[in-house]
Amino acid sequence: MNYLIVGGGIAGLTAARRLRALAPSSQVTLVEAEPRPYYLRPGLIAFLAEEKTLADISPFPPSWYEGQGIDFRPGSPAVKLDPAAQRVVLANGETLTYDRLLLACGAEAFRPSIPGANLPGVFTLRSAADAERIRTRAKEAKAALVIGGGWLGLEAARALRAHGLSVTVLERSSWLLSRQLDRQAGEILAARLANQGIEVLVGTECSALTGTSGVERALLGEGEGLAVELVVISAGIRPRVALAAQAGAEVNRGVVVNDHLATSAPGIYACGDVAEWQGKVYGIVPAAREQGQVAAANMVEPGSARYRGTMVQNRLKVAGVDLLCLGDTQPQGGPGEEHRHLDQGRGVYRKLVVRQGRLVGAILLGDLSGEGEIRELIATGEPISDPRRLLAGP
Repeated sequence: MNYLIVGGGIAGLTAARRLRALAPSSQVTLVEAEPRPYYLRPGLIAFLAEEKTLADISPFPPSWYEGQGIDFRPGSPAVKLDPAAQRVVLANGETLTYDRLLLACGAEAFRPSIPGANLPGVFTLRSAADAERIRTRAKEAKAALVIGGGWLGLEAARALRAHGLSVTVLERSSWLLSRQLDRQAGEILAARLANQGIEVLVGTECSALTGTSGVERALLGEGEGLAVELVVISAGIRPRVALAAQAGAEVNRGVVVNDHLATSAPGIYACGDVAEWQGKVYGIVPAAREQGQVAAANMVEPGSARYRGTMVQNRLKVAGVDLLCLGDTQPQGGPGEEHRHLDQGRGVYRKLVVRQGRLVGAILLGDLSGEGEIRELIATGEPISDPRRLLAGP
């Protein structure tokens, strides 16, 4: 059996390892658009801050793939998919055939149509090459703007601050991380970041970026200006669905898959950031890893494994700020009971969400105590009689 995987990130790599274990005599080929082997994408922030090298966040050298019996093809992206002939064409002209195909081609950073967004000095952060370019620019800049107050935007702001830059974060919503945090938590987080030297402007959009040889100024909603020499746009991701669309597979925001991670096109599966399962594109490492396992099992024996979803979890990696969100945190309110603990002086905010006697979500800001028990209760769905016991911590 000839298995072909398009995409060498955590989803594709996990699937390749699982395929090799389940079908040791099969052919496993892994195509990766980037010229380098797999690296820990969350580690890009530490690389951007010059706290780690690329080698530090790259666990598998090229020789590892050979030792695993994985035919690794870096540096030439897949550009055409012919499902009738069961073949994929790479950018270098090479044609690869397959018996079963896995699309793990991930997502790309979304760049909104802001005037001036293509000026030199304006970046998105999705790859090691992006981080390298931002690092180079940071050595010449004094002030930076991060457009987007999501998880990646806040971590990028911290990395730029580590370079000694003045950093402003611009968030169009009324508070930070509005999909995970409620207003109270978002305001506490903004205050904590201000203590780290990161200014946060909420309810504000960038209307244009201006400059001559490079970005020099950001125009905000009401026409006010902000002098900047470096801009990082962190406005979310867009799954790479072009290959699946060529195959006639169902595509929505991502490549639509069923519980077996199979697409609507025969013999083609999808997992990771490119996959949309039950209307969700997770965009998180745990989901990519779990989906890679399930997809590989079903490629070997169709229908043998079922994906049941991944508990959403996000942790902010900013020095001096501890924040963890688990499960359904009801940022805009909802049907669950909400139990809160606030210690304004310490910058601590903890919220537990309980539905039908079971813990379904938690926000832990400034105090992560009890994390293990809270995580387990959400994962297992075990009944909880007194959630207040977990609120205040030790």
